[in-house]
Amino acid sequence: MRKYTAYVGMGVHARSIQASAIDVETGEVFSRSFGNCPQAADVAEWLATLPQPVYCAYESGCTGFVLARGLGFDCDVIAVSTLPKSAKDRKQKCDRLDARAIRREIANPDSGYSVVWVPDEKTEAERDLVRCRRVAVDVAKHAKQRLLMFLQRHGHVWNEKTKTGNLKKAWTRDFEKWLDSIGFDEPSAEKAFAAYRRQVRDACQEVKGLKAEVRALAAQPEHKPYVDALTCLKGVEVENAILARVEIGDFSRFKSGRKVSCWLGTVPSDGSSGEGGKHGRITKAGDKRLRRALVEGCSGIATWKSGKKAAPKGADPSAACRSIAARANERLFARYGHLAHERHKNANKAKVAVVSELVRWIWVMGLKVQEEQLGKGAA
Repeated sequence: MRKYTAYVGMGVHARSIQASAIDVETGEVFSRSFGNCPQAADVAEWLATLPQPVYCAYESGCTGFVLARGLGFDCDVIAVSTLPKSAKDRKQKCDRLDARAIRREIANPDSGYSVVWVPDEKTEAERDLVRCRRVAVDVAKHAKQRLLMFLQRHGHVWNEKTKTGNLKKAWTRDFEKWLDSIGFDEPSAEKAFAAYRRQVRDACQEVKGLKAEVRALAAQPEHKPYVDALTCLKGVEVENAILARVEIGDFSRFKSGRKVSCWLGTVPSDGSSGEGGKHGRITKAGDKRLRRALVEGCSGIATWKSGKKAAPKGADPSAACRSIAARANERLFARYGHLAHERHKNANKAKVAVVSELVRWIWVMGLKVQEEQLGKGAA
């Protein structure tokens, strides 16, 4: 038996909403267009006129979760990658057709679409702050690259060596002194050089400030147990731990480790048909920020040493979480060695395979911390 009488598909944009509804008992179809930056209350007023109860859904996108939270009706945000699209759909696309397609999917009891977890406003705000730091890091990286490319075009290349003959690292005090020694004959080039350096300084200062804000967030009572536990895993520092915490949110929303890997997009694509089976590249579906952060965190896995990782200063993970982390570190180190050295897999492929398993260990530890926190609350 169906739980709802009316199913509503919506094409949601910044300044307009196209809705298409169907009464599954009578087959009657309703449609409505909202313009001039409609609010959730405007849509809710129309939904109240439909046969009750009502279920509605719209595609995930840049409009976020404001509408889903403010309607007052059961509303899901559908992962856009899980909506099937035919060749005809790709040739004929408009808001009206999109709303009808979503309506058909949600009214179909055998549909295979997936819904996005809708965080509360506090969790979303914390997620925005952590994501903002990642954006600032990218801005600083690009600013440094622009400055280096400018210098290279003018024949200035950093080539200072250590006593052992290795190239010294850039963006150190010695590197800054080298930048100070550079001059240009043309005034315009000198001005451009000063502007590029100013952009680098401003971007690095922004990263430094946001890093302090993120660390302060990680130290809050509701996040600290998770961060303390996750930082016992190799490749996971405070910034990555709080990123995993706010991106996953409720660890119990995943029913298995494979579902976590699918959500992260680190499972191989499947092209099996008939008796033939073929796996391709990873799907890269889901959370690209956490996927990239974990891959970067495991970039030095080839030089890791087997053994435990000491908890960061001030961290106090439980004995159970320490035990899980110790098993995880041993397992991940052995898995990389098996793939890279015994099976001679490409180093990057082996690294991504390790990340696919790492996120499952993160999920296991998150569940353990949730269980411990619930036990403390009950006590």
